[in-house]
Amino acid sequence: MKILERFFVILLLLFPRVITAQMNDFQAVVDLALAKAPNYAAQIRHIQFDAEIAEKGRFDRFPYFGKQRLQKLEGIKIGQWYGKQTNSHVYLGAMNQLIHEIQQVHGSQIKYPKPTLFFWVDFYQDFVGSQCVSPLNFHARSYYEFTFKQTFLLQGQAVYQFTISPKMKTDHLFSGILTLSQEGMFVGFEGTVESDAINYLVNIQNQYKYEIWLPLRAHFYAKGGVMGITGEYELEELVKGEIQFWQPKVQDFEKPHTVKEVLNIADRAFDETFVSQLLTNLHGGLIRKWKERPQSALVSIDSVKYTHANRLAIRKDFFPVSLDSSIVANYDTLRRVPFRIDQLVFSRSFFFGQKKRDFFPFEIYFRSPVFDSNYNTVEGFVANTGLVFRKRWARYHMLETEVLGRRSFGLNSNTGYIKLRYRTENLDISAMQGDFVAQYNPENSIAPEMNSLATLLLKNNQMKIYSRRFWNVSILKRFSSRVFFKALVESAFRSQMDNTTNYQWINYLDRDFGSNNPTNSEYVTEGFASHKAFITQFSVGFRPFLTQSYLNSTRQSDWGSSPLFLVKYRAGWPTLFASKVDFHMLELSYVQNLALSPWAKSGFILNAGTFFGHAPQHFLDYKHFNGTLNLIQTGEMLASHRLVGYYQNFTNGANQRLNVNHYAFSTSGNFVEALSQFQFSNLWLKPLLGTKKAYVKELLITNAVYLPKQNLFYQELGYGLDGVFKVLRLEAIANFSNGRFNYLGFRVNLNSRIRIGNIPE
Repeated sequence: MKILERFFVILLLLFPRVITAQMNDFQAVVDLALAKAPNYAAQIRHIQFDAEIAEKGRFDRFPYFGKQRLQKLEGIKIGQWYGKQTNSHVYLGAMNQLIHEIQQVHGSQIKYPKPTLFFWVDFYQDFVGSQCVSPLNFHARSYYEFTFKQTFLLQGQAVYQFTISPKMKTDHLFSGILTLSQEGMFVGFEGTVESDAINYLVNIQNQYKYEIWLPLRAHFYAKGGVMGITGEYELEELVKGEIQFWQPKVQDFEKPHTVKEVLNIADRAFDETFVSQLLTNLHGGLIRKWKERPQSALVSIDSVKYTHANRLAIRKDFFPVSLDSSIVANYDTLRRVPFRIDQLVFSRSFFFGQKKRDFFPFEIYFRSPVFDSNYNTVEGFVANTGLVFRKRWARYHMLETEVLGRRSFGLNSNTGYIKLRYRTENLDISAMQGDFVAQYNPENSIAPEMNSLATLLLKNNQMKIYSRRFWNVSILKRFSSRVFFKALVESAFRSQMDNTTNYQWINYLDRDFGSNNPTNSEYVTEGFASHKAFITQFSVGFRPFLTQSYLNSTRQSDWGSSPLFLVKYRAGWPTLFASKVDFHMLELSYVQNLALSPWAKSGFILNAGTFFGHAPQHFLDYKHFNGTLNLIQTGEMLASHRLVGYYQNFTNGANQRLNVNHYAFSTSGNFVEALSQFQFSNLWLKPLLGTKKAYVKELLITNAVYLPKQNLFYQELGYGLDGVFKVLRLEAIANFSNGRFNYLGFRVNLNSRIRIGNIPE
């Protein structure tokens, strides 16, 4: 009996060690998966299979003012599901190199559906999806807690399930059940992740074949929204039938010999954005990181072919019955409607000729004076009106002639210009001649409409203009995504303009309007003598490290993968065309946007330049610095200083600071400028405000400029919240001169998050 008792005592003492040993064995599976994830990805090669991809989406909230337009112009109805089903045969060379033979694309309430391409879903990368941290990230144990759940047999193979939970309360981290094989291969996942106010439910199931785990099913469900638009999106990939090996030919995944690129990014950005395109954007954001696979050292290639296969039935279990079968998503930027006289109230286009796939051969664009009117203290009230005649050979291949007239009611004068322009996707050439006003800093001009408000309401005439009788020729040539070239040649007769009116709506602080001829510590004489100028400007842009992928013969670029280097040379040439202007300026710029982590983004602009030979004699030709000059700002805020000549907050010390001179730092000497912005998901204030679930980002702003000729080192330090109420950005900025604190400024702007990518030209 004593021997038996001793046996049980020894067993009880050893039992915790046995459990601990087993738990360590289970955790060893995780360690093996983390260590070998890149190797496992490299093992999956040369297979083929049938795939079915179904996706759908709907909007459940949209700003009221846009609902009627949404349904009338795009066929989008709130609550209506829109989707498509793509059946294809997929040949896989590597996990980021695929050939898609499209068998059918079936639209559900979409008139012209495009195929959805299969993408390989696994966690064999450090970051997946919309910059989310993979549970198989090499440093995953720094982000996740792995708790063993159970082990069981799947297709005759031992698999291990772990509950994964984030070690920190933030987005871009997965929560759920991760399944691994005994060798540490990815078997499946079921759980959730939040990325930029979008909540994703993820279910991935793999199958065992050829002694590796290959895809079987992947299902994504997303819900959320931004800017007042909310909805849901669902995508499901199914691998159907048998997975088989195939032997690719060498040329199947070679880079295309003849490559096309979409280079006119800026032109396309000005095209109208449609709500129905948000579905495409959701899909693109979802697959972006899954497609990259930088560790493979292979260029991402997708080849798309179309085959004539028997039409397959659309999945009725996935696509619900439509609310209104007459509502079909179809957007058209070139709609032709019968002419009515009231159409001339707004600027609009009128199209002529037989419509092609996405363009009409002829267009007349009318620029209405009703909404192109403004006020300034030189010309009084002014109105612009014009006509643009376009002949198109393709959507972005056209010849256009623009005639614009400007009426100054204060000066009782008419001016204008005529412009001839030829442009394609990689070339833009224009020639202009006219008599028209120009701003002192044309590269960062002040919006005339916002200047009108500040002038009439605050007696703050920030926009400074001069008269210019001119002709010029400009060219923009995009050689590739990596290299572009710009040039401008201009001859002009330039004359100063003076204030002619002190009209205002509000006599704000009984103040006087500022002069229309700016000065600063370097240029103390107001105005200038009329003179002729012949000026040239040449710029070259280069992105040396751009990461690119290929879809058929089209090369696609990850714009954030490389910094942009700019070299600009601007000069005034005396005696040419009777010019009296003589100066030379060289400027170098470095532009870089970086995702420092899934929770931190950054953007940098560094400019350095000098005048050599002769410094400019006229203030017009000085180097001017970009300030944010409007009461309300939209778009990217990285490229300008915050407190250099902007219309400041009405309620906080406005009477001391409304006269900030936008040209105070303009220089004819050496200069160094640095602009930076950092964006954080969680930093300091956001957790304290309880806004962790709201799409609010924190900003840190640091700007500086050094001007040796003025013995000035100017700095700005700021903090902001981006995405307040989903539409606003709030900022508080302190500025310093030579280390001395000046004041604290506040501003309210429309929401604009840092764009990761450099596409300025």
